[in-house]
Amino acid sequence: MVRKTSKRVAESPACEPLKAMYEAAVKSAPASWDQVEDGFLRAMEAFDANVAAGIADQGDRQNGKGDFFNDLLALLLENCAGVLLDSRGGVPGYIFPKHNLDITYPSVGTVEFLLEAKAVGLPKHPRNPKQKNPLGRPGSTDVPKRLKEAAFKTIDLKAEYGRIQAMSGKPSVGGPGGNLTSWSRENKPKSYLFISARIVDDRDLRALMALARAGGQVIDGVGVYAFTPVAPDQPTKYKRLPVERDIDLAAVLYRACQDLVKLKSAPPAPTAPPGPAQEAAELIPDEPEDEEES
Repeated sequence: MVRKTSKRVAESPACEPLKAMYEAAVKSAPASWDQVEDGFLRAMEAFDANVAAGIADQGDRQNGKGDFFNDLLALLLENCAGVLLDSRGGVPGYIFPKHNLDITYPSVGTVEFLLEAKAVGLPKHPRNPKQKNPLGRPGSTDVPKRLKEAAFKTIDLKAEYGRIQAMSGKPSVGGPGGNLTSWSRENKPKSYLFISARIVDDRDLRALMALARAGGQVIDGVGVYAFTPVAPDQPTKYKRLPVERDIDLAAVLYRACQDLVKLKSAPPAPTAPPGPAQEAAELIPDEPEDEEES
């Protein structure tokens, strides 16, 4: 089996820099973020130059860079842990019967690992004349919504895993109780959120880091890669911004890899009959595509 990658990145002319970088990464078989960081940053420069020039359309801005980030992280984890990852739709939780997951392990059966990848922040572009900041949309602007989505998804899927454990006769950790963080750490699936953020100023960076730590109270790991224009007159020429180690993408990605290595050698997760939420699955519409970042 071969993991499916983004159709948008493969076919859109504006996403060509992202496609070229991913194809080069496939050939070099990297297993850590350090091996792809420079190529990632250069690809984002070229893609955002297309955004600033008005070449990238709504679909490119909405899905292109996020899909690319998702595919690249999956490639790194596959090479690092020696597993096959996949994107899955319609995965049941305890409350909602349909969750779309960016990266999961295993490809079938009960989910034991999930990863969400979000790429946020955009340079100012002709299709958004109302943007007041000359450097564009701050990266932290869209993070609260993404964090809330990922946190709820984590809780719902961990609760469903607990139900499956109980139904199969194995001991369950129980409900969240008074310490949500402890409960989350003790339950599968292991959950990670990675954020690539284009930062416009110090306030934007501080907000991003505070939000990432807040998310880490529920999600097993939140990894951040932050970058910013090198100068106001070079809005699509980027440099990396350092973040503290507990939320640094490279360090958190390594933790995710170690979780996958352990899962690969562990017995398969139990299965159980459909839960209460799945009884209403046919009545609940599929998740719509994300709204465009502006």
